[in-house]
Amino acid sequence: MQLTGLVFNNDGSRYATQTYLLLFVPALFLLLARRFSPDIWRQWPARILLALSAWVLLSGWLNPGAAEDPGHWFKIVGLVLIYLFAVASLARRPSLLCGLLVAAVAVAALFAWLTLYYQFGVLDKPLDYRVLRFTGRLSELGWKGFADLDHPIVAGLYYGVFAVLATGLLVGLPVRPWQAALLALGMLGLLAYILLTFSRGAWFATAAGGLVMLLLFPNARSKALLGSGALLLLVALFVFWPEIQHERQVGLSNRDLIWDAWGERFSGFWLLGAGAGADFEFVFPPPINFSVKHAHSLYLQFWYEYGLPGILLLVVLLASLVWKGWTCRAEPLARLGLGLLAFAMVAMVSDIYAIFHRPSPYWVVFWFPVGILLGVRRPSSAGETA
Repeated sequence: MQLTGLVFNNDGSRYATQTYLLLFVPALFLLLARRFSPDIWRQWPARILLALSAWVLLSGWLNPGAAEDPGHWFKIVGLVLIYLFAVASLARRPSLLCGLLVAAVAVAALFAWLTLYYQFGVLDKPLDYRVLRFTGRLSELGWKGFADLDHPIVAGLYYGVFAVLATGLLVGLPVRPWQAALLALGMLGLLAYILLTFSRGAWFATAAGGLVMLLLFPNARSKALLGSGALLLLVALFVFWPEIQHERQVGLSNRDLIWDAWGERFSGFWLLGAGAGADFEFVFPPPINFSVKHAHSLYLQFWYEYGLPGILLLVVLLASLVWKGWTCRAEPLARLGLGLLAFAMVAMVSDIYAIFHRPSPYWVVFWFPVGILLGVRRPSSAGETA
């Protein structure tokens, strides 16, 4: 529900209600029944996560610049921890989680194809670069509010997660030829959708996550995909060279101005931060006259809100998760988690404005791989009960 309810629900409140009733409430009861499952929280990545969560709570309580009251941050941190517990618990039953992942990829791929069909087959949107780049970037199905991700960047990142997942499932599962063909068809639809969002952050994140996934599963399928991808890239460079040159000229889409402003204000927030959830207000100079409320980089925004302790804890958390995934790489789920985390880490360079907030597509991008890696166990302990 949390992973794919965003596309088959056309009402945000319904999605929230279903997620609470079908995920958070059962997970909370399971957490209590397992007496808070101390084996999950004793590992070093989880301890660092708990320290980060505590700092977020302190920032929301004691920092006068916090955007919400302490109760709000207690709720958000609680939901994040319950969510991570739920995903980690599933990761300790790999066959069950793999079945869930296959179902999630199938739903996302179906809606990617439905969007392509409806936008270009029914609405007859022209497949012209200039039109699509400036007025037709994909972000929604276009029919009765379904699969509406609000913004092309969000849509590209959201579907990118499932493209990376589909890659991992294709090269990591012992699938039959017809199953491999279905996965490849799903990947094609997902990649086409991501391409037409014209979100370059999603492009690079998908490429990074997919490459890590292929390198972590060295087999005939992954080598075939690597070769095919390299050949396709060469063809694209030749065929779409003018369009690629234009994308290069677009550059950072004025993010450099935002990042320069972040550097200019650095002395005012570098140590303790501006407060949990604080907006980074920036108005572009004329003739743009457009304002933004975040730093257009999760790393910079996180430092802005939570200061030096916050960003250090986040970086250490990411490093500990990468290390755990690497040491557990004999487990296929660890490799899946590493590929998804690589996607998230690249996406956070230029996109994603928050990870401590209500359930959203960014939870799929960031917290889902964190939960997988928290739940993965080394092969020596894989036979123990969860």
